[in-house]
This record gives sequence, structure tokens and C-alpha cells, in this order.
Amino acid sequence: MRKVIGVTGGIASGKSNVCNIIENMGFDVIDCDKISYNLAKKGGPIYDVILEKFGNDYLLDNGEIDRKKLGKLIFNNEAAKILLDSITHPLILVEVKKKLEKYTDGIVFLEAPLLYEAHIENLCDEVICVFLSKKYQVERLMAREGIDEDYALAKIHSQMDLYMKKSLANYVIDTRGTFEETKLQVEKVVNEIKGV
Repeated sequence: MRKVIGVTGGIASGKSNVCNIIENMGFDVIDCDKISYNLAKKGGPIYDVILEKFGNDYLLDNGEIDRKKLGKLIFNNEAAKILLDSITHPLILVEVKKKLEKYTDGIVFLEAPLLYEAHIENLCDEVICVFLSKKYQVERLMAREGIDEDYALAKIHSQMDLYMKKSLANYVIDTRGTFEETKLQVEKVVNEIKGV
């Protein structure tokens, strides 16, 4: 019997680290960001609709989507964000379902930053929330992307509140500590899921 475990959290909360640990434990992780990225490549279904709705202003010289420019619009314009989400979420959901069909047995993890926003939680048996307080989120995001505090906060506020995600999840992994501390939490949670 197959078991699907969603892994969600906020931007810069440490989801990638957690999923790398899970993969190193021998489990497959389906990455929704990678799916979205591939669908938005030139000629992909998301690409075509972005072009139609937002125009050529959001293209790079090589014809690919200018993700940074589109991101600046999305994180500062609620109407544009709602429009983009209405385009991307259904297409990502279709692709996730296709990938999940390959698994008939065992545990598979689904990394989805927008798990609740895109209603992907309905595909999951249980959910892990990767949690980090806003203060640390802002610090990590500013350092990682070289952006100012206002833009970091705009990105964070564009997603569902992390405390809300935490309250909806079955398991919570707090990543404010060291990598080793996070790893121990991940192993404990995965063993609980496995029933060890």
C-alpha cells in the first residue's frame, strides 16, 4: 500500500535540507518546485499561459521566462499572484498525480511549498511542516538571495502563514538549530511514519 507524505513550509524555512535528508534515507521525493520550473520552460504549458496573460515584457533575451522580474510583480501585486496561481496550480496538480501513479507501494514524499494553497494536501496521507520563525526566515532569505528586508517580507507574506501550516500538519520539524539537530528530528519523524 502506498503512503504519500507532504512536506511543506515557508520560503527559506529549510525544506530542501529536510528533503535531502529524507532522500539520503532512501526515499523518493517528488519536488513541486521542479515540476513548476519544468512546466514554465519555453514551450511548456505554464510558459504559454504566462506569455498570454503577462506578455513579452516578462521574457529574457533567450526567450525563457524572466523569473526574477515576474517574481517582483507577483510578490508585490496580489491580483497578479492570484492570476498566476490560478494558472499554475491546476497544471502542477495534474503533473503530481501523474508522478504519484508510478508508486503503488511504500512511502513517497511530496515537497510542496504551496501544499495548502494549491490544495495538494488532499493527495497526502500525512503532512510534515518544516517550521522556522519569521525572524530567522527573513535573515536566511536576505542572506540567500541578497535582497532587502521589505522584499524578503513580501515574499514571506505571499504564502500562507507558517503558524497556520504548522497547526494543520501532522508533524513539525523546527530548523532553527544546527544541521545535525534538524537531521535527528527528520529521522525521528520518518521512523514514526514508518511505524518503527
